[in-house]
Amino acid sequence: MSTIKAPFNFVPLSEKVFFPDWADQISQDIPFSDGLSGTIELKITAESPIFVRNGHNREDKEAKNADYKSFSKTPDGKYFIPGTSIKGAIRNVLEIMSFGKMSKVADNRYSIRDLQLKEYMSYFQNTDIHCGWMTKNRDVVTITDNGIPRRISHSLIDEKLSTDFCQKFSDKDFLKKDSNRSSLCKYKLAHGKQLSYRFSDVPLNPKNVVDKRIKVKFDLNGTEGTIVFTGQPSFRKAAVKNADGTIRQKASGKFYEFVFLEESGREFTLNCEEENGVYMDFCFVYKDSEEWKFWKRKLENGERIPVFFSLKDNTLVHFGLSYLYKLPYIKRIKDYLSDEHKKNQLDLSDCIFGTVDKKSSLKGRVQFSNAFCVKGKPCSEMMNPYMGSPQPTYYPIYLKQNGSDGIMQKDNKGILFSTMLKENAELRGWKRYPIQENWQESFNIPENQDNNTNPFYPMEKGAEFACKLRFFNLKEIELGALLNSVSLNEGYYHSIGFAKPFGYGKISISIENIHPSHNIDIQEYKQIFVAFMSEEVDNYQRSEQLKELKCMMRPQNLTVPLEYMELGEFVEHKKQHFKEGRNQTFGQYQQNYSVLIKKQVQQPITKVAISTAKVSVWQGQFKQAKLTEGKDLTNKTLIVNDKKAKLKIGDLIEVKVVKKGGNVEKLEYIRKK
Repeated sequence: MSTIKAPFNFVPLSEKVFFPDWADQISQDIPFSDGLSGTIELKITAESPIFVRNGHNREDKEAKNADYKSFSKTPDGKYFIPGTSIKGAIRNVLEIMSFGKMSKVADNRYSIRDLQLKEYMSYFQNTDIHCGWMTKNRDVVTITDNGIPRRISHSLIDEKLSTDFCQKFSDKDFLKKDSNRSSLCKYKLAHGKQLSYRFSDVPLNPKNVVDKRIKVKFDLNGTEGTIVFTGQPSFRKAAVKNADGTIRQKASGKFYEFVFLEESGREFTLNCEEENGVYMDFCFVYKDSEEWKFWKRKLENGERIPVFFSLKDNTLVHFGLSYLYKLPYIKRIKDYLSDEHKKNQLDLSDCIFGTVDKKSSLKGRVQFSNAFCVKGKPCSEMMNPYMGSPQPTYYPIYLKQNGSDGIMQKDNKGILFSTMLKENAELRGWKRYPIQENWQESFNIPENQDNNTNPFYPMEKGAEFACKLRFFNLKEIELGALLNSVSLNEGYYHSIGFAKPFGYGKISISIENIHPSHNIDIQEYKQIFVAFMSEEVDNYQRSEQLKELKCMMRPQNLTVPLEYMELGEFVEHKKQHFKEGRNQTFGQYQQNYSVLIKKQVQQPITKVAISTAKVSVWQGQFKQAKLTEGKDLTNKTLIVNDKKAKLKIGDLIEVKVVKKGGNVEKLEYIRKK
């Protein structure tokens, strides 16, 4: 079984999406003849500490000041949960319960850089990667085509530039610090050094038909070029030779940097403002990259920066900052949804809560007020967690995988994991943070990550908030859906706000009052919705979607903990898991939440009967007796709670016969016969 872990899981997307046939009749001006309107008073109780961050700006976040750490409050100090936060939590539940479409998906093109992944490495092995220089002029960038990049060894660089690359990048301890693996580290080591020289190609080794890299050396009569540094993924390990000069152990690690020759070639222009264009995709992929921040400043200052790129039909299709750059996926996130989820139709949540898109908009018919605190106060102790969530590109968690019990199997092409490099990749579904029994108060912060923590003062457990939910012109089914999403069965909880991965944000919502009350029966309307959906969806109440949602809305006893993995675990779970004979099992993926719940071992039913037994052993605390009738006439432990009982071997006694699973477990003394 998989041991891959995360504090979140997914409710699978349904193949069917329910689109109300009355959606085009909704109007704010002309109510339905059977439309229902009213106000519901809600009480929200914090079942764990909860935190909804106060309004803050970028400066507050960077300074991590009092406003950033504070629970949401008014200028005069009244604590509240914004109505938009409550609405978001309720809407997500309703979307799943009503088999809605997953429409709130960012239309981004993610990328992958995974040196373990066969498809990723195959692309770069089978594609001619070009190099060039990028410049920017207002809203247009230009990339020159300088042909195939050359390679130059660290030893030649050290000799020419008086650097110590060979020594530095053979030192494991030096490379333990992530920043020392970056290309920026190499530029610092070569700070002030000239990087532009003349170079000539080194002839290929005729004995090595595999290595097609074009290597160069410094040559005053050669072609002008510039040394370009990229990152150091692992430490260098020199080859080990035998006495006769033959290789006993091959070299490993990165021994070369790149040279961009000043060859005149074509140029490619890209529009910086083009939505979903090549440049915008690049900026999205590298938005958190320290290297891009470094190069972007130079680009904005009019300098040229080095890039690597791929061509298709003589068109630049994507580019990056290293030779093995972040490879954009074939499709955007929305493209991996089924056609049902991409339909330009209103689902039930759109009808109730409203929607805004590029083509149309619909005003919602429900409104949540801010929920003001009526009981409780913030905790005096500050929480300061480090959020180490995997990126949405971590395919063992975010994509459906083909395997068994969370362990990957080879497919008929020998390719293992499903990634977005495949046309038929499928998204896992609606991401949710399962409710936890307890919450975390102390946090492990990885080395050198103190600046990436998120300090806050949560509202204490037991705090209560009052909120009003106003609804207008809802049909019976819509009101039933709303009530089902707001008012959960006992033992089930909503989650809201920050730090849900650590058990925070668990709330219960109770309906305190409804106006007008004479025509609103909560249970009746809830049943109307369930009955309607049962007609629309086969086995609605037993559907995979409701099963996973309900499992995540109450605390469970799990086979794997709800916590983030350590950095090394992300890599390890993508490796071959074990190898036994000819059978190979590869990698791990996250299973559906319901599968991770520990199965309760059913205890044998205990039965008690009255019978007669004969004392067989009487030695201090050690007492036994045998039944005088029945199938089991062997010695059994005799429990005697009567301190006045004076028995001896051979005495007949009346006993309680305690059975578990049909077997006699013990005898309990009642009286002497």
